[in-house]
Amino acid sequence: MWWSILPQIIGAAILLIAPGLLVALAVRFRGFDAVALAPALTVGIVVVTSTLTPFVNIRFGLVPVAVVSLLVAAAGMFAVRYRATRQPAAPRQRMRPLSGPWTLGGLVPFAAFGVAALLVAASVVRAIGSPQAFSQTYDAVFHLNSVKFALETGQASSLTIGGMTGGGFYPAGWNAVAVLVASTTGAEVPVAVNITSIVIAAVFWPLGCLLLTRWIVGPRASATVAAAIACASLGAFPLLMMDFGVLYPNLLAISLLPAAIALAASLVGLAPGSGRRDLATALTLLLGLAGLVVAHPTTFMAWVTWTLPMAGFLAWRSFGASWRNRRTGRGRFTKYVLSVSGYSIAFVALWIVLRPPADASFWGPRGTVPQAFGEALVTSPVDLSPAWLVAPLALFGLWSCFKVPKRLAWLGLVFVLFAGLYIVAAGFPKSPTRDFLTGVWYNDSFRVAALLPVIAVVLVAVGIDWVAGALPAARKRYRYVDRAVEGPARWSAPARLACRTAGGMVVVLTAIVLGQQGGLKEEVQLTSSHYRLEADSLLVSPDELAVLKRLPHSVPEDAVLIDNPYTGAALSYALGDRKSAQLHILSYVSPELQKIYDALGQVSTDPSVCRAVREEHGFYILDFGSKEVHGENHTAAGLTRLDQNPGLQLIDSQGEAKLYKITACGS
Repeated sequence: MWWSILPQIIGAAILLIAPGLLVALAVRFRGFDAVALAPALTVGIVVVTSTLTPFVNIRFGLVPVAVVSLLVAAAGMFAVRYRATRQPAAPRQRMRPLSGPWTLGGLVPFAAFGVAALLVAASVVRAIGSPQAFSQTYDAVFHLNSVKFALETGQASSLTIGGMTGGGFYPAGWNAVAVLVASTTGAEVPVAVNITSIVIAAVFWPLGCLLLTRWIVGPRASATVAAAIACASLGAFPLLMMDFGVLYPNLLAISLLPAAIALAASLVGLAPGSGRRDLATALTLLLGLAGLVVAHPTTFMAWVTWTLPMAGFLAWRSFGASWRNRRTGRGRFTKYVLSVSGYSIAFVALWIVLRPPADASFWGPRGTVPQAFGEALVTSPVDLSPAWLVAPLALFGLWSCFKVPKRLAWLGLVFVLFAGLYIVAAGFPKSPTRDFLTGVWYNDSFRVAALLPVIAVVLVAVGIDWVAGALPAARKRYRYVDRAVEGPARWSAPARLACRTAGGMVVVLTAIVLGQQGGLKEEVQLTSSHYRLEADSLLVSPDELAVLKRLPHSVPEDAVLIDNPYTGAALSYALGDRKSAQLHILSYVSPELQKIYDALGQVSTDPSVCRAVREEHGFYILDFGSKEVHGENHTAAGLTRLDQNPGLQLIDSQGEAKLYKITACGS
């Protein structure tokens, strides 16, 4: 079944890589670096385009994105070349590459990415089940309907998407990306959303992880392959964001996070694998951050949090020289103080201001502090089974960071910081302190848990890179190590090479198999349970879906359906092409709609109810019973005992799903 949409998946991947790749090449990134930066740049371009199109009164889609891509690429090329003619290039402190970008060694990251992409795609496909499946979760109502809304209105701007529910600004980075995929491939909304999820999880995420590890840790092949396998071996991301929520915006934003971190590290000199501290890197970071903050502001704050250990590490490393020369080099010391003070003020200001409202951060702890500590330590948050491959390697990588503290100690601090945040969210009782520390992420342990894999993947690469770096000395010192690597001395050179190759393949295959166990295997099953279409599905059952699919034949195109959105009936818009009065569970309810909800039982005797029906154009009632997505009961008084209402006529039904027409108010 998935093979039928494979061309659309490949087309969507090209669609979401090409704009960013064009810009990356224009500002002189090459090889794998250019490809790995492309997703972040594409999302930045899509966000800029979707924001601008309402102001110039054109529909958002492929053509505007292509035009903006060309303009941004041209501007970037001009800026970089103009800068180069005005100022000599700074010497590049670059880690010695193992090979050129298109030689055999240079193809290693592409091969590693291919392995990771296939592994992640396989997990996502198993979790979703079929191309037409959709998430049976609370937030699925908004996300699927928002894509339909944007396709109909022609706008996917953060300034317009919120209007679907009667709200204002909504960070619509994911919505714009999904709409671009839907409008270009022509896929139905659920299929387009699933295609987008596959591309984000299997393309964006591995590319970002490999870029980050190669820039910070180095280009050694063993570390690159280890990072590729590790990023495809964790249940906490990307699948967790497709399971809980469903949090598609977080799925996109966290997939972009590694590239933004890599660019920041490069700018401040903590990415020896890049060595670029130029205007192109700064411009690329700005465009990437534009996409990141609109994809989801809380993940932008995760990026800000990553910069804290960077800044602290740099401040500590340069403090001694600045202090010793404070009298002779007063300007340098003043610059140091101003830099540290400015960063501190900006960090605190963002931490206080850029967070969701307090009433939205209602999530409580999931367990105890010791439990949360253990989960963070073995990369198995929110009750997942341990990550049998990643957990021990990440802990070894954490130890390795402090073996070379002058280069990598800050990475160890990143792990401590995010593990601490998870412990607070998952284990601390509700308190003002907890609100201050994790309210940025709604105090939600799931959202914080999904951030742990980023540092875990990097630590795996650090550990493997340390082993690979220490291996030559160990071979010289210990003969049995040399024999284990090279084989017996009596073997010929080709035999030794074949043995090393076979041994390496065995190690890689064993790592792949082990990585697919534990928390990842469990999360595939958990996610799958939220995509299955069954009689007891939380949102829409097979009978209800059948009624939704028949709506175009039983309900006029301009009609509005009255329903209880908590039951999944609001998905009539995305799945049945007929608009619900509430396109999200928390939509604005007009006085007229509230009148219908309260008094539909008196529609035959109360003229004010008919006036409200005509005002809302709500002549049809979609009844999916009382079962709600969260197991509660929000059924309005007017939507009860519909089968006994003399002012209604049953016009379609299947199982417990029923469609009524209001006959008491005329047509």
